[in-house]
Amino acid sequence: MTRPHAAGDGVSAQAGDDGGLRLWERVLPLFTTVEYQLDRTLQRRHDVPLASLMALAAVAGAHPEPVTVGAVARRLGVAVSSASRVLAQLERAGRVSRSLWPGDRRVSRIHLTEAGHDLWEQARPTLDRELDAAFNVLAFDERYAHVVARLCRGTESAASREGSASG
Repeated sequence: MTRPHAAGDGVSAQAGDDGGLRLWERVLPLFTTVEYQLDRTLQRRHDVPLASLMALAAVAGAHPEPVTVGAVARRLGVAVSSASRVLAQLERAGRVSRSLWPGDRRVSRIHLTEAGHDLWEQARPTLDRELDAAFNVLAFDERYAHVVARLCRGTESAASREGSASG
């Protein structure tokens, strides 16, 4: 696992005093490690890279309604060109299809195909299980425990806000 910068690693004491910066310095290697492991596991078990599965998740989340490339890009936090490349790979694999948006031929509607739906249903439990396992392991690693705790608190807060908004 990649080790974040710590005191004595050439990081100034002043930079170490910034809680946000320290948190970010710990989140980056944590994210990179989890992303790498997820990608390898998904490739091995389902023959799909993590980026493609996340794009598929964005399309599946709107199913049966179509989504735009821009909506997928926003959901993934990437540039439209990046989302478009991943969606083109999914289209070539028969997991999504594109059609023109009525009234604006510059905009594509992205639809989930049956093959895409099947892949999402097969791979989603693996994704959930691997994420849970990764965060459970990292929660007991002294270098990451506080980061995972803060992330989990944020997730719990968001879930409770969503629950109260719908209730």
